[in-house]
Amino acid sequence: MGEARAIVETTQKVGGVAVAPSLPDGLGVDLRDELEKRFPELRVVELTGDDASVVSSLYLPEDPSLPPDLHAARWVSDHTAKLTADWLELCRWDPMLPPDVDLPLGEELIGALALAMAEPQPLGWGPDPDVERVAERFGEASASLDVAIGELVCLRSVLTRAMSTEVPAVHLFEVLERMNMIIDRAVQVVAAETADRLQREALVDPLTALLNRRALERDGRRESGRAARYGHDFSVMVIDLDGLKEVNDTEGHLAGDIRLRLLSNCLLQSLRTSDSAYRIGGDEFVLLLPEMESSGTAAVAERIAAHGAPPFSWGAALYGADGSDLESLIGVADGRLYEARRRRRKPSHA
Repeated sequence: MGEARAIVETTQKVGGVAVAPSLPDGLGVDLRDELEKRFPELRVVELTGDDASVVSSLYLPEDPSLPPDLHAARWVSDHTAKLTADWLELCRWDPMLPPDVDLPLGEELIGALALAMAEPQPLGWGPDPDVERVAERFGEASASLDVAIGELVCLRSVLTRAMSTEVPAVHLFEVLERMNMIIDRAVQVVAAETADRLQREALVDPLTALLNRRALERDGRRESGRAARYGHDFSVMVIDLDGLKEVNDTEGHLAGDIRLRLLSNCLLQSLRTSDSAYRIGGDEFVLLLPEMESSGTAAVAERIAAHGAPPFSWGAALYGADGSDLESLIGVADGRLYEARRRRRKPSHA
C-alpha cells in the first residue's frame, strides 16, 4: 500500500490504478477507498481472482523519486545476464546473421549501456566514454562490420521490447529516445573501428606483417609528391630473397615462409623511423628511404645482412636521377638487382 501511495503522489499523469484484493501491507479495498477520497480524478479498479497477476507486471520502482531513465538504467543493470541471453537468441534467429554467431563482450556492453543511460548527456557530446571503449573492443572482436552492426540492431530490438514492458507508457518515449541515442553512438564507434581495422588489414601482408603493394603505391605517390614539391631526395631499394624456390621445393613451404619472416624482421630492424618496408611479391621486397641518396643504400644492405638476414640480392634507384615516379624507380632498381646477381654468379677467371 505504501509503495502505491508513493507512486501516485510522486508521479505525474497517473490515470488509473489496479488494486489487488490482498496486498503485503493491507487490503486492496482499503487502499481503493483511500485513493478515491484523496484523488477524485483517479480511476481505481479492484482486481479479483487471477486478475491479481496483473499487479506483478505493473511498473513499481524501488525508489519512486528516481527519474524514469534512472529506473530503466537500474533495471537493465540488474538484468544484464537475462538481456544478454535474449540478445544472443535473437541474433541466432536473425537470417541476416550467421547461425553460430557469438556475442563478444555482450554482458560488458549491456552494462556500459546501462551506466550511460544513468548519465544524461547531450547528443552533441558524442559517445559515452565507457560505451566507446567497450564498443571499440566489440568491433575488434566481431567477425565483420555487417555482423557487428546486425548484432547491435538485435540488441536495440531486445532492449526496446524490455523497456516497453518495464517502463510506464507516459515515460516510454523519453527512455527509448535516450537508449536509442546511446546505441546509435555505439553503432558509429563499432563501424569506425571495424572500418579502420579492415583498412589496416588491407594494407598489410598477412605472412610477414609488412606493408603490401597497395600501401607501397599509396606511400610512393605521397613521397614522389613531397620530393617534387620540396626538392627532397629519396631512394627505392628492391630486395629479393635468394633461393626461395629451391627451399620450397626441397624443404617445404613452411621453411620458405620462415625465411621470408626472418628477412622481414631484419628489414625492420635495419631501417630508420622514416623508412618503410613492403612485401610486393613472393620473394620480392621494396624499401622506401626518404632523404637518402643512392650512395647510402649500400650501408642499408650491410645493416640488413649484419642482422642475420638469409642471402638476398638488391638494387636501388634515386628519385630524379633514375625516374620521377614509383614504377620507373622500381624498374631501374629491379634491373640493377638482376645485374648484381648476374655478376655475382658469373664464374671468375684467373
